[in-house]
Amino acid sequence: MFQMLTAPSLTLLFLGVVVGLGVSFVWILWEIEQLSKSHRNSDRFG
Repeated sequence: MFQMLTAPSLTLLFLGVVVGLGVSFVWILWEIEQLSKSHRNSDRFG
């Protein structure tokens, strides 16, 4: 099984994991920013 995991495939697997973690981190930050914007808007009109 491990003979199929050559250096290029391991590199692609590592890049896929890093890109996935980066995208999820940016998405979480964006969601937190949207939540803080909605709280600020409700404070303004409330």
